[in-house]
Amino acid sequence: MNTTTRSRVAATLLVLGPLTLTVGDLLRRIIVPSGSPSAVAITHAVADHQNIWLVAGLLNLAAAVSLVPAALALIPGAGSRGARTTTIGACLVATGSVAAAAHTVAFFSPYALYGNAGTPHSAITAFDDASESYPLLVLVIALFMIGLMLGSLVLFVGLRRARRVPIWAVVAAVVFVACGSSGGVAPGILGVAAALVAFVPAARSLVASTPVAGQPATGGLSLTS
Repeated sequence: MNTTTRSRVAATLLVLGPLTLTVGDLLRRIIVPSGSPSAVAITHAVADHQNIWLVAGLLNLAAAVSLVPAALALIPGAGSRGARTTTIGACLVATGSVAAAAHTVAFFSPYALYGNAGTPHSAITAFDDASESYPLLVLVIALFMIGLMLGSLVLFVGLRRARRVPIWAVVAAVVFVACGSSGGVAPGILGVAAALVAFVPAARSLVASTPVAGQPATGGLSLTS
């Protein structure tokens, strides 16, 4: 696979990752009752929409898989403008994406299994309460939140310093992060739009940075092996 092909694949994944993440999250918001529903309430809601819940989980998992190589492809060559900030942001996003895969399995699977197994309400509540303090789950959630939220902001600041994205892409990244930490269907819809507005320019920077016909790259990206 040559440099141009790798760049195009990475650019495609950089758009598909945030898109599938936000669409999957939107489906989750549609199914899960608003406010702070109990584990039992979520289980009942999932039982009524099992297929949509499965699609939402698969979309989130696909997003996590897509974002790891896409984020790492944004790491620029040494010494380029904004290289350190972009590299830190890209590594944070990649780490958060790995944690997101674990979080997806840990969050989406139990509620579907509770209903399928006919788990008593008391057992569902007890398991949910215990999971909130289990160190491994707490670590996964922390890495997921810090990596994807803080990491996205740091990444776009670095990309802007390198003049690889316009200022409105940075603003869209802020909206993307804010919507991800807000509840409700409306923020979920806005999050889908913000993801596209932010990450499409970033994806274009990957393709624009690809050297062609023996000419040097126009950006700071180094994708050669």
